[in-house]
Amino acid sequence: MVIHFIIEAEFLLTKDTLIKRIRAAAKAQCPHKIKDALSLEIRLFDDMPLDIADCQIKRTYAEKGLIRPVNVSIFQPRLHHIQEALHSIADRAPLQIVDLRVSQFYSMRPRIEIILNTIGDGTKSSPIKETSI
Repeated sequence: MVIHFIIEAEFLLTKDTLIKRIRAAAKAQCPHKIKDALSLEIRLFDDMPLDIADCQIKRTYAEKGLIRPVNVSIFQPRLHHIQEALHSIADRAPLQIVDLRVSQFYSMRPRIEIILNTIGDGTKSSPIKETSI
């Protein structure tokens, strides 16, 4: 099952507002709890700085993803907020996430795109053991 939602991010998006929006979007697409392992992809589209937005060439490069933000401090708190909000559809959200990808981009329309994908069917199978000599 793939769940994809987009959260519009205005300039002063608070933690509580972000968590409420993610919970509402997640509940709308997945009304039941997920028990499988999860793959989480987060795409953060930050507001474009003025020096890039004012130059047509730089803006085009930024929209194509060729110029990207390098601020680690921006996505770390948001990652924690997103994991906290995912408790509404997955009881053990941080523990269930086995694959995580976070990407940052510039955009004239700041937003957060979250793509959640279940891995496996919930049955536990023992891995095939191979012996090498």
